[in-house]
Amino acid sequence: MVACDAPLGTGRDAGVPSDAALDGGSPDDAGPDAGLPDAGLDGGPDAGADAGEPFVPPTSAFFVGNSFTFGGPVPTLVEDLAIYAGWPEPNVEYRAVPGRTLGWHRADDDSEGAVARIREGWDVVVLQEQSTRPTDQRGDPERFKDDATWFYDQIKAANPDARVVLYETWARRFDHEYYPGSFSDPAMMQAELRFHYYDAAERYIPAFSTAARPGDVQVAPCGDAWEEQLAVAGEPPRLHASDSWHASAAGAYLNALVIYGTIYGSRTDGLVPLRGLDESTALALQASADRVIGARERGPVFGRPLAMIDGAELRLDCGPLFIDGWPALTETRGTVGPLSTLGGDATSVRITAWEFDGTQEGGSLDNAFGVDADVSRDSLYVGTFDGHAAALEREARVVVRGLPPGRYRVEIFASRDGTDSGRGRLTRYTIEGAHRDLDVADNADRQAVFEEVSPDSRGEVLIRVGVSPEGGARFGYIGFVRLTRQTS
Repeated sequence: MVACDAPLGTGRDAGVPSDAALDGGSPDDAGPDAGLPDAGLDGGPDAGADAGEPFVPPTSAFFVGNSFTFGGPVPTLVEDLAIYAGWPEPNVEYRAVPGRTLGWHRADDDSEGAVARIREGWDVVVLQEQSTRPTDQRGDPERFKDDATWFYDQIKAANPDARVVLYETWARRFDHEYYPGSFSDPAMMQAELRFHYYDAAERYIPAFSTAARPGDVQVAPCGDAWEEQLAVAGEPPRLHASDSWHASAAGAYLNALVIYGTIYGSRTDGLVPLRGLDESTALALQASADRVIGARERGPVFGRPLAMIDGAELRLDCGPLFIDGWPALTETRGTVGPLSTLGGDATSVRITAWEFDGTQEGGSLDNAFGVDADVSRDSLYVGTFDGHAAALEREARVVVRGLPPGRYRVEIFASRDGTDSGRGRLTRYTIEGAHRDLDVADNADRQAVFEEVSPDSRGEVLIRVGVSPEGGARFGYIGFVRLTRQTS
């Protein structure tokens, strides 16, 4: 485990330790409580708004905490999940200092400290307390609630419409030294954490804040999701790091899922695995997150998707150039939409690019498909100069969301001049386990075509993009996509 001694600040930090830094010591006291409260959100993303009020996704979020926030880092993972889900990219920053309480942050007068930063006025502020302070046995839950209330008032003074989320932490693993001395078992520790986090949100802050609105504070029940995951599936994956205290990569991912789902009021199933987790593990963690969150909606596509007539065509250009009539994914990750069909009909379809490594516009100006040269010559690419073997480990995605049920023809084109010094540019596209290889080098007349593709239960078609294992390519490309609804 790597210990971090310095405050860790904003945005997307590199060099994050795999077994997160130190959360800190723990005071003492006595007496538990239990009872799982109703799961957070029970429907669409209300986010504390009046019933029927449309959800406005946050443009910014700030996290306050310690190594339980820094590990991952959880704020970065939440940002990644939001982008992959198709929301507008939020500005996410954090102040996470190992071992510190909210009381320590409250007294910190550093210009980059939590107090100074929250006064900038954020759409969402996430508060994480030191991991034993909201317990009767080893903490001081009343001080936790007082500090959380003080922060709440500061947050609301800076932005009256800000949302405040309390990031509930988790019990130590069953083999930790706290058992059976301080707590009889993890269930007892989690019951105390659960009680005091929800008591802060539902009773204490509304009672003692100078600015509280009813239902204005949410709990992100991360610790409850850990308890749910361990009860339903057990290990693996191991959620705790090797110290039986901090979060492993799987634990940090589960925390991010719950916080994302709480902020956006959205289900997490089908979101991208992060930080090297395999997809089956990610799906299990997503199921646990969704059980404690209780949300029904999926991302920014609300309700039933709009109908599309047979023969309706959607077009997508991938790459840095813009052409009228071709919605464009111009960045290595991000979303375009909702799209209109070639005939001008509205749809609920949004398309997201994820984890491409760059853009290029060095493809063929001529093509056999009757599209503009600026459509055929630019593309997004995935890969590495480290060689074919390293490139095989990389995968980019194009996610088509909001499709009504039915069958679709998917045509994919890409072009890049030259053969990369003889290595070739053989690109593999995979949909629903079926794959097509496309020779992109100097391409003007070849496409990868998938017939009778059906959206999954989420209304999505996932296109995986990478280099083909055949040949020696270092880069894979996607230039444009045409998706046509086939006859019912």
